[in-house]
Amino acid sequence: MHPIIFYSTHFTIYTLWIFIGLAIIAGTYSTIKLAKLNNLKIQFINDNSLFLVLISILGARVYFLIQNFQSYFYEISSQTLLNTLFIWDKGLSLTGAIISFTIAFYILCKKNEQNFLKWLDVIIPSFILAMAIYAMGSFFEGNNYGKETGLPWGVNFESPNIKYRVPIHPTQIYAFIYSVAIYTFLVIYNQTIKIKETERRGFIATIGILSFSFFKFIEEFFRGDDTWLFFGIRLPQIFAGITILVSGIFLIKKYTQFIDKK
Repeated sequence: MHPIIFYSTHFTIYTLWIFIGLAIIAGTYSTIKLAKLNNLKIQFINDNSLFLVLISILGARVYFLIQNFQSYFYEISSQTLLNTLFIWDKGLSLTGAIISFTIAFYILCKKNEQNFLKWLDVIIPSFILAMAIYAMGSFFEGNNYGKETGLPWGVNFESPNIKYRVPIHPTQIYAFIYSVAIYTFLVIYNQTIKIKETERRGFIATIGILSFSFFKFIEEFFRGDDTWLFFGIRLPQIFAGITILVSGIFLIKKYTQFIDKK
């Protein structure tokens, strides 16, 4: 585990931030390539990219502050309020970023007469690719870690942030493997799927969301880091379960439509 790439008295370069940067670059490149293949207007993304990035960061920060309210607002003062702006303390929530991005992107699509589902067919695979790279950053950072295990591929982390001093599941590597596999499948399937364009809108995205959520649900059984619990169930696992249910219903309805029309 190497959470810091470079350190000096003036600044520190964290490995996680490097991988987040690589994830953004790879996700953006994938979005552009897939958008061209699906005959979507790249200019739409170019015109709104800065706004989407800023709104995603804002949503990620707000959600993280809500999760860690007591840590940031143990007292009300100018300093504690100022600390809420220091996003470089790695206080960002992926869930918050996803929620804020989705809402903002949906509004932009409606405003600019762009098909939201068709764009999701491009964005979801690219997002999953970005998540694969982010997972490797998490491995070096030592977050999103797993429970203890006796399996031969268990790893030891020497970090005060990790509560285990025995080999644990490398859940970050699990996430990297299944994310790359899903992305590869979606890209190939997108080029070979034999469904009319008007009927396939949202189909690739739904498969991607369903499969990613399924593996995320399984991954949570092996996670050992702390999170909110609801009746003993990890909150991310609840979100994944709800996503599986919703995307599954949508996929069944789509699949039924295809059968009826044949």
